[in-house]
Amino acid sequence: MLRQDFISKIIEQLFTAIAKLLNIDVEKETEMYLASFEELLKTYFKIHSESLSKLLEEDEERDAFLLDEKLRTTQLTMFCEAGLGYLKIGESEKAQNCLHIIERIQTQQPEIFEFPSSESAKLEAEIESLQTKLRNFSK
Repeated sequence: MLRQDFISKIIEQLFTAIAKLLNIDVEKETEMYLASFEELLKTYFKIHSESLSKLLEEDEERDAFLLDEKLRTTQLTMFCEAGLGYLKIGESEKAQNCLHIIERIQTQQPEIFEFPSSESAKLEAEIESLQTKLRNFSK
């Protein structure tokens, strides 16, 4: 029970950190967004952006944060915006890893049903935009 309480507290802190990150306009303040994203990766996932692919591997500690259902939408948004930011600065491999992480989050919790909303439609459009930009970047 103590471990569960500890994880819950850390997840609350992670949610707050992601919320602050999402208040940064990645289009206008790309460097600031990516620097904050890097700090979040170091603090909560114990990795650097060069190691984003580690989030594609199963790891109980990291997955407790990455795949938490309460953080699902914010995680998807965060990795989508990070992917778009990486593309903007020409780091397509990191952007591709962000897209793969998004896909992992989506496939790990397929049973979660969310009623369609303007937020979910916007998120889907942003993910599609990332996919399209990655395809165009590769050409």
